[in-house]
Amino acid sequence: MRAVAFSIMFAAVAALVAVGVDAPPKAGAPRQAGDAGQPDCIEVRGEVRYGAIGYDHIVHLKNICDETYHCQVRTDVNPEPIVAIVPPHLEVEVVTFRGSPARVFVPYVTCALEK
Repeated sequence: MRAVAFSIMFAAVAALVAVGVDAPPKAGAPRQAGDAGQPDCIEVRGEVRYGAIGYDHIVHLKNICDETYHCQVRTDVNPEPIVAIVPPHLEVEVVTFRGSPARVFVPYVTCALEK
């Protein structure tokens, strides 16, 4: 009986971790294509990866334009802006936090054309 209860508990915990590990950020919170003043061709996606000492927060910036963009990336967990250069037709990963106790975060991204 204990083995069955342990198996069920382990499966429930594993399911919860799996949901949080690569879950998209909260709807409506990150900068999405079509927001006022933002380029439609920069796609933003948040990812959480479980590491040895906590969760790593990664923001993916995918540029489908023909121009290079400078983007400022921050999150609700790390409000200090990080600058990323996103070349045309490439995707860049920005690590905003390593070893966080938070398994969810909200990315905020502002991009402008390279001058």
